[in-house]
Amino acid sequence: MPIYIYRGGSPNPQPQNPLVRFLVSAAILAVIIGLGVLLLPVIGAIALLILGFIALLVIGGLIYRWIYGNPIDNYYRKQREQREGVRINSDAAPDQQPLREAQERQSQGRKMRFRSRDQVVEDAVVVEERKRSDSQ
Repeated sequence: MPIYIYRGGSPNPQPQNPLVRFLVSAAILAVIIGLGVLLLPVIGAIALLILGFIALLVIGGLIYRWIYGNPIDNYYRKQREQREGVRINSDAAPDQQPLREAQERQSQGRKMRFRSRDQVVEDAVVVEERKRSDSQ
């Protein structure tokens, strides 16, 4: 004769067999574990994709550092060059002309001399400004 347990909480409680309840719980637990085992290849594939992406980033970073150098050192070098100023052509002698002579040339307006080459500065074109009249 089976043993039944009456549970309260509803107006007409149904009798429940504890052995059947245990077997149902064990079956649900077995299904969850079985799904986990069946999904292991999927979980492993996702983990391999993530690890491959991380390895790609690391190898790409090493190649970048090998080609371009340490980015942090490059940043500090650029900052230092901006503070000190960079000479583009350090072999060329600086302009030896006094400031007054350079100002006189600039005031002439037609030709200006920039580092031993002539550059012609064109005059600006005067544009007439007209007001539009709407007669319509």
